Amino acid sequence: MQVYEMTPLFEDVQEAKIFTDGKTFVDCIPRRNTHSIVEDYLVFKNNPVLKFSLKNFVAENFEIPAAKTPVNGQLHESLISDHIEHLWNLLKRSEDAVVNGSSLLALPHPYIVPGGRFREIYYWDSYFTMLGLKESGELETIRNMIDNFAFLIHRYGHIPNGNRSYYLSRSQPAFFALMVELYASAANDSIISEYADAIEKEYAYWMDGYDGLKAGRSYKKLVCMPDGSILNRYFDELYMPRHESW
Repeated sequence: MQVYEMTPLFEDVQEAKIFTDGKTFVDCIPRRNTHSIVEDYLVFKNNPVLKFSLKNFVAENFEIPAAKTPVNGQLHESLISDHIEHLWNLLKRSEDAVVNGSSLLALPHPYIVPGGRFREIYYWDSYFTMLGLKESGELETIRNMIDNFAFLIHRYGHIPNGNRSYYLSRSQPAFFALMVELYASAANDSIISEYADAIEKEYAYWMDGYDGLKAGRSYKKLVCMPDGSILNRYFDELYMPRHESW
């Protein structure tokens, strides 16, 4: 059970604004069995006689994530290029271990995160990160990130917004093929065929329902305009508030 599935605890914590950032709680890791946590919470919630602090309950039962990378404008080096080189090391994460109860979708290879409250990889943002990695000669990191995205496609059928389970209901503009092309040109390596299956699988995700879609109609990620033109659309498939922005 994920934190955001722990009804009614999740809604109560988010509505009470225990954390100033709604993303904090969904990134928390339960310290013990989630069903037991919910059962204990219901005892307190349904007994007004008991003295109870929701904030303390969360602190006792969840490991609260800390921002690993400080967000500030201070340059660490005299040259901006050296400053960027310094940041790569701060923003690089090793391959993930699977942690029970964590919302993090464990990735098999190292990757770069935006930093601060963004403790995971993000899809189309990573293409622009790769442009910087290319300039820094970090081609191995680019390849690792591409392999991570291919892993997500094969496992979940698409690349989610980021490698969090609460992002699985949405994606971002499809840049995977461009990432592969970027690496192939930078490394002078004809690797595109190695990712053909992943590229085709992602294309099928975005184009599902294309055949027979009539003008003025929509289906999943597709919209057929009055003139017959087909557009892709980007939206969350869940009809509810975003878990990280409740």
